[in-house]
Amino acid sequence: MKTDKKKNIELTKEEAEALYKIIKEYEKNAPESDKEYYDDYYDEYKTPIKNKVTKSILNKITNSLPKEQKEEIDKDFLREKYHSFNTEINEKVYSIIEKAFNQLKTAEIKYFNMESAEFSKRKLDVYYKSRRYVIGYCHLRKDIRKFRTHRIASAKLISDNYKIPVDFNKNNY
Repeated sequence: MKTDKKKNIELTKEEAEALYKIIKEYEKNAPESDKEYYDDYYDEYKTPIKNKVTKSILNKITNSLPKEQKEEIDKDFLREKYHSFNTEINEKVYSIIEKAFNQLKTAEIKYFNMESAEFSKRKLDVYYKSRRYVIGYCHLRKDIRKFRTHRIASAKLISDNYKIPVDFNKNNY
């Protein structure tokens, strides 16, 4: 009977970084669930890598990378995901933005900042919405701001009501 023998693999920082990037890219393009691998993604000639395996590999590689290096790689992946040329909208988020607008309820959003590659939590009164932009009063900045819809990572309604100012003109933003 054969047994699986574990061997420790020593990687240089450069090798660990390259392998981490490869696995992150694979994970980014892979289907959400293992079931999708078999149903939709792969044909009979391709063997999928299960989500739990890619996560396990990433966790092990993470231990070989300096923390700052891993964080910078992760930020690069986020910048790519939220880049201006990638305009894929999270439909669940957009439906909440629509509800906020239609019901004049404040939304709490998580918005991605390209420069810092970090998310900020904001309360937003939606004055105008399209699939490209959302314009409204940002409680954090205490001003009317324009947000790229595809950079809103999450949204939820809160109970606060608001009114759109009568002098609001979307073309001013």
